[in-house]
Amino acid sequence: MLFAILTILVYLIALHFGVLAGIAPVHKHIEKSKVSSRFNLNMVVIAGSLATLLHLVDLSHLFIAQNGQNFTLANVASLISVIMSLLATIALPRWKTIWFPVSIIYALGIVSVAVSSFVEGSVIKQLTEDKGLLFHLAMALFSYALFFIALLYAFQLKWLDRKLKAKQFSPDLPALMTVSRHFFNLTLVAQILLTLALITGMIYLHNFFANEHIHKAIFSSIAWLVYAILLLGQWKLHWRGNRVLIYSLSGMILLTFAYFASRMV
Repeated sequence: MLFAILTILVYLIALHFGVLAGIAPVHKHIEKSKVSSRFNLNMVVIAGSLATLLHLVDLSHLFIAQNGQNFTLANVASLISVIMSLLATIALPRWKTIWFPVSIIYALGIVSVAVSSFVEGSVIKQLTEDKGLLFHLAMALFSYALFFIALLYAFQLKWLDRKLKAKQFSPDLPALMTVSRHFFNLTLVAQILLTLALITGMIYLHNFFANEHIHKAIFSSIAWLVYAILLLGQWKLHWRGNRVLIYSLSGMILLTFAYFASRMV
């Protein structure tokens, strides 16, 4: 409980400095110098790194049980959240385009910590002995996390496209082509990881196509096809705006059904 409260507080500190640094969408209302902006950005990285570490420690207490791993819906969602926080924090000093998504990711981190800490449950599985299954699970979780970050980029692309069409220019806005390139790279890497997850699932999960798991195989495969069309469309036809957002959102919904539908019923 102590780690959960501390994690939430540090995430809030990171969000606070994010607003001051111009990361959050409300930054246009705040006067800031380049020096103070750089200081605040460094504080976001420091606070975000600490929050991610505390989040991981708190989750380990909930996730690692005496006789296995506790795969409750809240714990799995929190695990995906901490992966997103880790990836976003690493990218923050290098990618200006991550500034908007990271504020949402940290906010989701707060929600996931609160839910996993205060909602009890037990779904014990023993995976440490099966390396192939562990690899499959890691690929699935990282692909989901990257696809979710890419979805935030799709919303950012739509927002930037609308700003440009309305001729609302600002030096604080990231370049549309840079955001588009980062979206493509994130989606491509996530697609590769999803491909590995599907292949290893067929190899190491002997009941991959059994009745209790068939929905995962079907929804994941359809999501893979949706993302493949999206990547091809953006690469060859230079898609952007509504079409990119619709395909990205559709793929995310399909993956969510694949990963979590059986837990929700």
